[in-house]
Parts: sequence; C-alpha cells; structure tokens
Amino acid sequence: MSSSVIRFPSLAEIRRANPVEAAVIARQLARIYNECDALFGVLAAKVETEGVKVVYQYLNTALWLDDVTQIGPAAAKRIVIRGKAVNSSSTLGGTEIPAIAPLAGAAARAGEITPAHVDEIVNTMIKMPATVSARDRAGAEKILVDLARQATPLEVRKAGDRLLNTFDPDGPEPKDPPERPQRELAFQEHRDGSATLKGKLDNLAYAQLRAALDPLAKPHSTKEEGRDTRSQWERQADALVDLVRLAMTVKKIPTHGGDRVHVAVTVDYETLKSGIGVAMLDFGGVITAAEARMLACDCKIIPAVLGSDSEPMDLGRSKRFITPGQRCRLVMRDRGCAFPGCNKHAKHTEGHHIVFWANGGQTNFENLTLLCERHHRLVHCGGREVRMGGDGRPDFIPPAYLDPLRRPRRNTCHV
Repeated sequence: MSSSVIRFPSLAEIRRANPVEAAVIARQLARIYNECDALFGVLAAKVETEGVKVVYQYLNTALWLDDVTQIGPAAAKRIVIRGKAVNSSSTLGGTEIPAIAPLAGAAARAGEITPAHVDEIVNTMIKMPATVSARDRAGAEKILVDLARQATPLEVRKAGDRLLNTFDPDGPEPKDPPERPQRELAFQEHRDGSATLKGKLDNLAYAQLRAALDPLAKPHSTKEEGRDTRSQWERQADALVDLVRLAMTVKKIPTHGGDRVHVAVTVDYETLKSGIGVAMLDFGGVITAAEARMLACDCKIIPAVLGSDSEPMDLGRSKRFITPGQRCRLVMRDRGCAFPGCNKHAKHTEGHHIVFWANGGQTNFENLTLLCERHHRLVHCGGREVRMGGDGRPDFIPPAYLDPLRRPRRNTCHV
C-alpha cells in the first residue's frame, strides 16, 4: 500500500470545487479507487489459496466475491482475474504460484495505475514467449509499469505489442491441433423483455452466418405493400428471427430440460379469448393478447387451471423427479431461479427439494422450488436454509457471516 495518506474529500468540497480543484479531487478519488481494486485482488488471491470450494463452499472465487459484496458477477470476475495475475498464491498442496505481473500489482496497490492499465500489462506478460528469460520479462514489465504511470491503457497496449514483436517477431507457432475458435455471444436483457445482442465470431462462423442470413435479409417489395422500407439492420434482425424459427422446426434439434425447444407463453383463458390484455413470456417481458392468439394457431397448448387468486392448482406429482405438470406450476409461481438476487429464467433452472429427498423430503409442490445450477449447488453445500413462507413462496435464510440476524430473503427479480 502507499505510504502517503489519502483523505476522502467531503461532499461540500466536491460541490464547491472550481475546475482546478475538481481535477485534483478526481485524481484523489481515482487513486483511492485503484488501491481498493488492488486490495480486492489481494483478498481474492487469499481466498483462492485457502481453497474457495473447501473453505467457502463456492464453485469459484468470483461467485464468492459477488455474493459477499453484491458488486455484480462481471466486476467480481475481472477483480479475481487481476488479483490472481498480480499476486502470488499457492495450491492447496502448498505449491507456490508466482504472480504473472508482480510489479503491476505493487503499482496498483500504491494507487499509481488503474485496473485497465493492469489488464493491459497482464495481457502482454501472458503472451510473452516461454523462451524469454526471467530478467528480460522483469525488464519488459518495468517498462510497461513506468509507462502506465503517465500514459493511457491504449498506449500501454501498443507498447506491449511492440515488446512482443521484439521478443518474438515471427509470432506464435501454429497449434496442432488448431485451437478452438474464439466465439462469444452475450445478451443484455431489458426490463420490457427485449434484449441487445453482442457477440464475436471467428472468420468461418461469420461467413456461414452471413451465407444463411443474406438470402433471408433481402428486401421484400410487393405490389400490395410497395417498396421494403426496412433498414439493412432491421432486415438482418428479421432474418435472424426467421433463421431461429426454421431451426426450431428441425426434428433433430437438442432438447432443453427434457423438453423440445419451445417458448412458453402464460395467459389466462379470458384474455386469450378476448384478445385484450397481455401474456407473459418465460424469458421475461410480455406480449399482447393478440400476439398470443396468433401464436396459439400454431402451437401445442398445455392448459393450467388457475384459482380465484391466480393460484396454480395441482398439475401432477411424482415419487422422485418433478413432472412436467409440476414444473409448469413452479414456473408460474417462481418465474425463474428463486434464489435472492438471481435473474436466471425458468428455462435455466432445476427442481429443488426444500427438505432434501435424501432426508425424506417429498416431491410435492409445497416442498419444491426452482434453482439455477449454481444456486442449487450452493444450497446443497450447506450454510443456507430454505423455508416455505406462509403465503406458499420460498424464503432463503442466509448464513450468519452474510447476515448475523439471518433475516429471510426473497427473490424480487422476477416480480
């Protein structure tokens, strides 16, 4: 840590700051932010060394950090990756794991460089050829750390690329067998149930996708409707939807949760019959009753009888595994993973016995809830209790280290 003492500016100081003072305060806060992120990394390395699965009963350190701090899974993952890269650790057997970029870690703990700088330095050090000596590696890292104190992360990245070209002008040798193509697809879900897609494809996958989309994305001009006024982006999005619909009709498409791939739409009968109102989609969001009626023309309908307060009635039981009827009833009640704070949709959940089956728990509706794989595993590891509340919905009792009073919590993400 830095030997200097950083004082937090007061709210009054921030509000009355002139342009010069505002810049000084921004640098002060940035230094504090850098130190905090670095210390988070030290803590993450400690938890990793102790054995996050054995001691803390989490699948990985990022999940533990997110659960304890609520900073979000993406932020927790980035902190853990940085922390393990710039801090030495050890395996459970005691074998030391040296830091990839120890100088960057020291500078970060002093508040001198940002997390973005650390990421660029670590990325360069990871790509460094194994033939580079320890002395040259340390020298290269020092160059990057010194530059990071006065330059942007982009400039550090460019400097790192130049260093890599110096050490290995021919680049890495081709892999045999070739590495798996780098492909990513992310969904940013919005409150209304829509989503923004962001992804990355290798050159072959991109060529295949374009070959499939381009015929479907051609402008459609007809005498009745006239010229197609959709933009290129709108036509490509419509083409992707058409491609998905075609894929869902293929007989050999894999099943999901034991069911053929489908979209579940929940709507009461009077709304469906009148065409006035809305229907709920299983991935969140709603569609109009008119759209639900259109879907009902070409689908398999599974009726679920609702009580006077929209309470799902009994849809079936089984001795060990939940039946499709019970799952439908659970989806209507829980809407998705019931664990507090989890936004996983019902399609990504499993049936969980509140009183474990191995402990004599019965497979009936009052003893079941939906949990995603991560939280299903976490509940079974112990430390958390699940109880059915008086209104027939599950409550989760956190361990004492999260809440000494162990107050019941519920998931409000699906409300």
